[in-house]
Amino acid sequence: MPIVRGPPAPWRKVRALVITYFVLFNVLAALPTVGTASAQRLERPFEQAELRRWAELLQAMGIDMSPTELARAYLSFASAVERAHAALLVPIEWWMSLTQTAQSWRLFGTPDQHASVLRITAHSAGGDDVLYETANPARRWNAALLEYRRIRAAYNPSRSGPPPTFAGLSERLGEQIFESMPHVERVTVSLIQSRIPLPGEHADPAREEAHVLELARRAR
Repeated sequence: MPIVRGPPAPWRKVRALVITYFVLFNVLAALPTVGTASAQRLERPFEQAELRRWAELLQAMGIDMSPTELARAYLSFASAVERAHAALLVPIEWWMSLTQTAQSWRLFGTPDQHASVLRITAHSAGGDDVLYETANPARRWNAALLEYRRIRAAYNPSRSGPPPTFAGLSERLGEQIFESMPHVERVTVSLIQSRIPLPGEHADPAREEAHVLELARRAR
């Protein structure tokens, strides 16, 4: 059996140093941060309620701190963590910029104030038919696909709206409906938004249809 020799000892050390360098800084880059601190965000009703709740918990532990003081302390802490995290990644910024592999993992302390429901409606001469609606057991068209976690990411909105993939996914769903349902003339894909009540509040019955996309069957 031939003997396979590894690289010379000096090269093994260099290789080990290179691997250690990238592993170390990739671990640092993957550490979750608290996100960008924003005084404006802390003024929203949900965040104000959270600040009051945490202030009450601290007071019960003997730490006298008002919600305003707690907000200032959080903003200072979050800014310091963000600056420290950015400083630690300076030695590898060149590599992440060159390879476009930068990715931040930010924790979120509060949920979105609105919940969204995906609704797909088929329009024909016979009327309108809601084919799919999130969490509606009677509207389950293509539910296995639409509720798969990677597909949900293509339409679940953030505070700034649906992701860029929402339009492309909607067009593809429309094509599937037109192919399988010859009587359908138009398809509407939309997100139905509702407000999440704060603890102690009554549920808000208001629903708003947002981000509506109308798809028409192509003429043959």
